[in-house]
Amino acid sequence: MKRVLFTLLFLAAIPAHAQVDIDTKALLEDYSRELFEANATGFMSPLVIVTNVGANDAFYNSAYVPSDNSFYFDISVRSMFAFVLDDERTFTGKLPLADQPNPHPPLSEAWLRVIQLNYFKAQLRGAVAAGELETEVRTATVFGDEGNGFTIPKDYIRENVAGIDSATLARLPNQLSLTDGTNQDYVVAAVPQLTIGSYYSTELLLRYIPPVVFDENVGKFSFFGIAVKHAFTNWLDDPPFNAALQIAYQTSSITNEVGVTRAKLEAETDLIAFNLHASRRWRWIEPYVGLSFESLSSEGSYTFTLPQNIKDEIGYDIDPQTVPVSLSDNAMKATIGVTAHLGPMQVFASTGIAKHMIFSGGIAYRFAP
Repeated sequence: MKRVLFTLLFLAAIPAHAQVDIDTKALLEDYSRELFEANATGFMSPLVIVTNVGANDAFYNSAYVPSDNSFYFDISVRSMFAFVLDDERTFTGKLPLADQPNPHPPLSEAWLRVIQLNYFKAQLRGAVAAGELETEVRTATVFGDEGNGFTIPKDYIRENVAGIDSATLARLPNQLSLTDGTNQDYVVAAVPQLTIGSYYSTELLLRYIPPVVFDENVGKFSFFGIAVKHAFTNWLDDPPFNAALQIAYQTSSITNEVGVTRAKLEAETDLIAFNLHASRRWRWIEPYVGLSFESLSSEGSYTFTLPQNIKDEIGYDIDPQTVPVSLSDNAMKATIGVTAHLGPMQVFASTGIAKHMIFSGGIAYRFAP
């Protein structure tokens, strides 16, 4: 409370005709960080969600597991295509206007930076009240096209704010731009998978890829997955079909740079899936269906700087700014597919139906010593 009163007294002591000495570089760094922190999740989340739900597909292509304990292993390669939804190409960007708390020692450099940031935001709130500034804008996600931005109301400030002169305004850009997207409709991934069986109608599944670039727009993507599948119908007498319960865990990392700012995105994601699937084989053909619940949580960061056109406009750059990004997502998914058995080889394809359409396919070869 004392700091609040001190701040109010400090601002009240400034004469109406006085000019506030504003460090425009520091102001732009501080406000840009707030702007991108407020919008980082909306921009970045489709990349994390679509990439991971695609890579999490194709854990199974049959519900059959031998009832007798036996050693075998399947080596397979599985490819997945996950489509981006229309509403994942744009989001509503928001302009941060709330004052920042100022716990720093009075008159310290950090304290003065917060003072000038809150003073600037007070002028933006005045422009909003006067109808000169919009607080929301529809802009691109990482999968969208051109980013939008917020125009700094320089004319309003020049005419209505005595404390900020024209020279200071000239050192600020005309617009606070949000990052452009990659204009992308789908994400592709591929993974080698090892299945080891069987022990009491149970199989172990492992999948792993090191950091690789499947798609330049996605960047480097790596993950490790492990799953356990139990064919519970093996405990029944002469079941009409095979059915299994599978529990899978997958952890992934994404590193990418997008847009003219080369904004850097990093995310570490954990995904847990529970699925129930069934299949029945007729000679060499085996259709299968499944129902899954998937839960995703991710922690990441978003690092950005100014686009080159803004650097050219104002004649300087700001230091790279990094903001944290946390997100989570849950989804139900239905899967329908078919596997062709060609001796020890299996060829399969499936469609996953959830919030996203996911197509997958692959080939597997069984080794039974």
